Amino acid sequence: MLFSPPVYKKYRKELGQYCNIGTSGKNFVVAGETQMLSFFSEEHLLLNIFFIMFPLVFYQLVFHEKVEHRIILKNVIACAIFAVPSILCMMHPIIKQPGMIFDFRIIPLILSSFYGNNAIFLLVSSALIVSRFWMGGHGAYINLISSILTIALVFFFSKKYGRLNLKGKITICVLTSYTGKFFGILFNLYFDPAYNLMLPIAFYAMQSIFMGFTVYIMETILKNSKLRKELIDSEKMKVASIISASVAHEIRNPLTAVRGFIQLLAAANVSADKKQMYSKVCLDELDRAQQIITDYLCLARPHPDVIEHLSLKEEIIYVSSVLVSYANLKGVELQVQLEENAYVTGDRQKFRQSIINLVKNGIEAMDFGGKLVVSLEKQSEDISLIITDSGKGMTLEQINRLGTPYFSTKDKGTGLGTMVAFSIIKSMMGKIKVESQLGKGTVYKITFPAVAQTKAI
Repeated sequence: MLFSPPVYKKYRKELGQYCNIGTSGKNFVVAGETQMLSFFSEEHLLLNIFFIMFPLVFYQLVFHEKVEHRIILKNVIACAIFAVPSILCMMHPIIKQPGMIFDFRIIPLILSSFYGNNAIFLLVSSALIVSRFWMGGHGAYINLISSILTIALVFFFSKKYGRLNLKGKITICVLTSYTGKFFGILFNLYFDPAYNLMLPIAFYAMQSIFMGFTVYIMETILKNSKLRKELIDSEKMKVASIISASVAHEIRNPLTAVRGFIQLLAAANVSADKKQMYSKVCLDELDRAQQIITDYLCLARPHPDVIEHLSLKEEIIYVSSVLVSYANLKGVELQVQLEENAYVTGDRQKFRQSIINLVKNGIEAMDFGGKLVVSLEKQSEDISLIITDSGKGMTLEQINRLGTPYFSTKDKGTGLGTMVAFSIIKSMMGKIKVESQLGKGTVYKITFPAVAQTKAI
């Protein structure tokens, strides 16, 4: 298409107003017989990249999981994140020539098909074509032709795209973007036979490079999203396994005590008073097992603890009566050294559960028998409960890992008993200090804030 000098001056005036001739960052290319003026904007290049990348990344990080199962809303958002960048890219062209503009609009169009669906792709295509005709110029007809070619290529590759690896997907998108636009620009020779194709060829090469980069980013985001979902599912399974193992571990303690006392009840030389005491302990331990099950079943519906004033002397006597048969079975001598007027506040059942866990661990640490001492020390404002065993002991690294899931010094231990015990003690405002030496045993010093005896029930 040949321009007379007045027409050329008109386009030069329009382009000069658009690009602010004389400012830095703008370049002009003279090409063709008519010295057609072309405008290249580095600023608009960055804007095109921003218009395309920001919605894609923002959607994946913010909206993807929230709208995953809301199909209508998901499709509406997908149309917006592909159609709006296409229109914005046309409004801020990277290269502008009389009647034509060059930008990255084709990239969201291709992505809308390969990462959306046919309905989204057709809507985005329609929006792109209508908007380009609204902007005017003979480039609108070239855009129509290149869009039709791109649509045909996209429909040809769409069924194969999902089965391709990353390299194949990048190749398909690059070829589609370059081929559709290149054959489209050839039709400009109809309007201007002297049109120089070197600039479009170079631009579409740059566009194809960014197309490949965008596909790489998209695939990386989707892969990370999939890995994150798999990680969440894995964490859910891990939590389920922790809970199940913890339930089994916690219930085993009272059942062990019940089993021991039932064996004692079966003995012929047990007095009536002892039978009554043993029966009461069995019932109490079965109630504790039931309470443990109830607590774990109610994890989704947390309920407040039953806060009481506890006599540490009475609680330690109870714990020692529960575990004395188990200690005898392991060849361990269980001793208690108690203080009068030692009171703390907390949930009675949970406190017993935590101390039983720690004392039982101490007994199991002595493979060849030994002595385990449970004692109380009363200071002015605190009370310390000290559990001392003569077992195999622990290293400093093992001490630092105490209370974490799946860490245990026992061959078949889960570490959950200690974790639950530490959690209960901390909920009672208690502090735990552990000292240990390999081959010499371990000392647990648990310190609680003391309360007045007059408040005890």
